[in-house]
Amino acid sequence: VLITDGLPTQGTSAPLIKKFVDTEDREDYMRKAVRSLGPKPPPINVILLPMEGDPAAPAYFWKLAQSSGGAYLSPSRDWP
Repeated sequence: VLITDGLPTQGTSAPLIKKFVDTEDREDYMRKAVRSLGPKPPPINVILLPMEGDPAAPAYFWKLAQSSGGAYLSPSRDWP
């Protein structure tokens, strides 16, 4: 089970020069993380907590859950 509030903000090591991680960087970190799982990852069930400012996250995490045979859930903002 993967519980997250959005796309990754860091790769396997901290960036040496860049202080700001933009959307393109975060999407790149996500693609690299998914590739590191290999061709047949175990089922990954994702719970994506609601957060503003990360519009690409639902699509990436839905695709990760779907392609691995897992489930995807994103609770409503007003969920207790």
